[in-house]
Amino acid sequence: MCEVGRIKHHLKHNLWNPKSTILFVGYQAVGTLGYSIVNGAKKVKIFGEEIAVNARIEYIEGYSGHADQEGLMNFIYSFINKPKHIFLVHGEMEAQNTLEEKIKQDTGICVTVPEFGETYELSAINEGEKEVNTSIKLTNKIERRVTTTIRREVITRLEKLKEEIKDMESCVRQDIEDKALRDEDIFRINEKIKDLEKQIINVIEG
Repeated sequence: MCEVGRIKHHLKHNLWNPKSTILFVGYQAVGTLGYSIVNGAKKVKIFGEEIAVNARIEYIEGYSGHADQEGLMNFIYSFINKPKHIFLVHGEMEAQNTLEEKIKQDTGICVTVPEFGETYELSAINEGEKEVNTSIKLTNKIERRVTTTIRREVITRLEKLKEEIKDMESCVRQDIEDKALRDEDIFRINEKIKDLEKQIINVIEG
């Protein structure tokens, strides 16, 4: 999803070029760099530098590693003995809710979309040797406080920032070692690094 790794270097050096084509072949989650590009962003930030999106952007959905709604419904239809209850535990909330309604309307199967920290107890109800029903009981629910969520987000962003700095270091070293690099380009890179240094110091001291 273009968040870390060599892809960011390729994007930095090609995204601005109208002669380039950037081809996406997989799902791009909301909030990622890939999502922004696919959904028409005119400018994006890569390694702290604003890059114009002038390249041709193409997207092929067929290579996604996940089944779409039709594929998931066909999977449910394929059961001879239909599931008595389905838990949806993967995907974006809007997509989960849509699929939940689709399953309920088309199959009559009960669906649960668990929230973070919920625990369910499943038990079979039998008549003799035959299972006639399944009992679903919510046994635990964690109430998340905003402060906990924000703290977790801060740690996640710090980890992501470390990866970004590693990628930036690799990118800058690659540029600096380029013998064809002009003096003004080196000066510009140095100024950007100084700006980044100031921002980091402001965060630490602020």
